[in-house]
Amino acid sequence: MGVGDALMASGEVRELRIKKPSAKFIIGDGVKSYWSEVFDNNPYIIKHSDINKHHEVYWIKNYEGNRPYRNYDENLPKNKYNWIKFKPKKGEFFFSKEETNFAKQILSTIKKKIGTKKLIFMEPHVKKRLGYENRDWGFDKWKKVVAELNNYYEFIQITYLGRQLIKGCINLDGLNFRSSAAILSMCDLFIGAEGGMAHAAAATNKKAVVIWGGHISPDITGYNFHTNLYNKHPMSPCGSKFICDHCQEGLKKISVTEVVKAIKNIL
Repeated sequence: MGVGDALMASGEVRELRIKKPSAKFIIGDGVKSYWSEVFDNNPYIIKHSDINKHHEVYWIKNYEGNRPYRNYDENLPKNKYNWIKFKPKKGEFFFSKEETNFAKQILSTIKKKIGTKKLIFMEPHVKKRLGYENRDWGFDKWKKVVAELNNYYEFIQITYLGRQLIKGCINLDGLNFRSSAAILSMCDLFIGAEGGMAHAAAATNKKAVVIWGGHISPDITGYNFHTNLYNKHPMSPCGSKFICDHCQEGLKKISVTEVVKAIKNIL
């Protein structure tokens, strides 16, 4: 289960539990449940094995193969993701004391070195999945953003599985998603492409500059308190599962200058 999707599912739970405070929720199809590390420590989301321990249980039908922002009709094109109207509800984390203390320790060490400079958490990479290269703004552009702003702000980049590091960033290697999100929650801004960490920024109430291009729209899986850079083209959001000229052109139209300006406007 993708972490971004899991966070959106947790957002559904967050709103429903306000109306049903005594209820518990299972993510799944009514028979099979799905679990993500995102749900760890969440007192409202349970595993299927715990269903008989509770009197009031509701299924949240948001799982792989049944996303609320996609149309799965067999008659629709197979070479694209067929998006439908949707608006995500801000997700939530329930960090453990160990996760929070770990993040505090990391940030304390960093701030002793950088003083009062503001911290930007960046994710320049996109998920390796069909079509997701159409969300990749370009590693060289992210390098230019860091080079242009490094005198004013400090950048944190978490790497894993051999992912390339941008020179000038504070590097934390090999952390899991929850630890990364705990650190993000203590930074001043998130920048990156639409994806799991952008949803983590929303869940931790962080402002963000998010690159969208034209593959999927911020009107579908974006948040109105983020700065969303999107190519409003008649073909957008195209959802192509293959490298798409329209998406590549849309990403090119988002300039380094535009991203730098958006960051400065927030910070």
